[in-house]
Amino acid sequence: MGLDKGDGGPVYDLANVLPGAATMTTPLLVSTLMKSPVLSVTSDTLVDEAYHLLASRRISSVPVVDAAGKALGVVSLTDLLRIGRLQPASLAGIQPIDLPTEPVSEHMHKGVITVAPSAPVTAAARIMADEHVHRVYVEQEGKIVGVFSIEEVLSSVRALRLEGAIGDVMTKPVISLPVTATIADATSRLDRTHVTGLAIIDEYRHPVGVFTQVEALAARNLAPETKVEDVMNYGILTQHVKTPLYRAAAHAFESRARRVLVLENGELVGVITGLDFARVLAAT
Repeated sequence: MGLDKGDGGPVYDLANVLPGAATMTTPLLVSTLMKSPVLSVTSDTLVDEAYHLLASRRISSVPVVDAAGKALGVVSLTDLLRIGRLQPASLAGIQPIDLPTEPVSEHMHKGVITVAPSAPVTAAARIMADEHVHRVYVEQEGKIVGVFSIEEVLSSVRALRLEGAIGDVMTKPVISLPVTATIADATSRLDRTHVTGLAIIDEYRHPVGVFTQVEALAARNLAPETKVEDVMNYGILTQHVKTPLYRAAAHAFESRARRVLVLENGELVGVITGLDFARVLAAT
C-alpha cells in the first residue's frame, strides 16, 4: 500500500521536535521524523536469527529484502509467537515457545505497507490505525528509505500538543493476570486474546509489571510453571485518567514504553496503546 500525497495536515513548531532546529511553522511530515536507514533481513535468514535481531534492537518487526534490496515482506514478533505455538513442544506443554530452524521467507507476511516521505504524519497514522500495524515503511523511487513507527507517532502527538484526556481514548477493560500466574498462563492468554501485552497485577489489583511478546519469546526456554513475575517487565508507565494526551505521549516516548496503564483512584481502569495514539493523531 502506498501513499503519495499529503492532505495539508496540522502545523507544528519544528524546534519542539528537533533540538537545535530553527523555530518555524511548517506541516509535520513523515520525512521529518522517520528513522533511516532501515534494519532488514534476507529471505534466507533463520527465524531464530531474526528473533535475536528484533530483541537486541528492541523493535517488533523488520522488512525481508531480496539480494537487490527490494522489500518482499515483513516478519514480526507476532509472527514468531505464532510460529512457536505451532511447534509440537509448545503444544505438548513441554516449553511455552519453540522456534523452528527455518528461513523467515516461509513465515513472513508478504508485501510491505508503505508511505511517501512527503506524506503528513496524520496520514501515516491513519494507515497504521486502519491496518492495525505498529509501523509503516517509507518508500521513495521503489526503495525503502525509512520507517515511521509508534515512536514517531508519540513524537507527533507531543509536538502537536494534543490536549484531550487519555481516559477519553483508552482501551478498556484491561486484560490482566495476577502476579502468581505462570508463563504458560501468560503466553496462552496472549494467544487467546490477540493482544501484544498483558498487565500483571498484585493482590491489591495494582499494576506491577507487563508481560508482552518480548517477554514471551525471551522466556521460551524456561519451564512452563515459571512464575510470570520472574520474567515480566517491571518498567511500566502509569498515568492518571485525566492526563492530557501530549504529556502521556511524552512520558511514553522518553521511557520507551509501548503502552500507558491508566489509573483512577489508584485502580487500573484502562490502557492506551500505540495504536490508540495513532488513532488520535489520524483524527487530528
